[in-house]
Amino acid sequence: MPSESVGGVVTGNQGAAILFIASATNALDVFSATNSSPWTAENFGGDTEKVASLREYVTHAVILTGVTNIVGAIIAGSIWPIVGAIAASAYMWWLYERAIQRGIDSGSMDWHTGT
Repeated sequence: MPSESVGGVVTGNQGAAILFIASATNALDVFSATNSSPWTAENFGGDTEKVASLREYVTHAVILTGVTNIVGAIIAGSIWPIVGAIAASAYMWWLYERAIQRGIDSGSMDWHTGT
């Protein structure tokens, strides 16, 4: 479907793409603001207290991303902000859980000693 510009406002596929990309990028921004990197998580995955803390902050990131993008979807009258937020948040949740499991499997407690 071709996109149209109505009064300088992008609509159609271009508008949907922009909403999807912006919402996915918002999720990545929120995750980076509330969490250390997955690489860091992998390096302390053997420490149960640090893992519990990380999971709490991942939950905060998912909730904040969800709330902001639901509001954005309501304002825009479009589902695309929710779709982008879900896609990026699900990927980040999976990535952090994989990093934690790698740390658990290796017994890594920090990045200095590897134990």
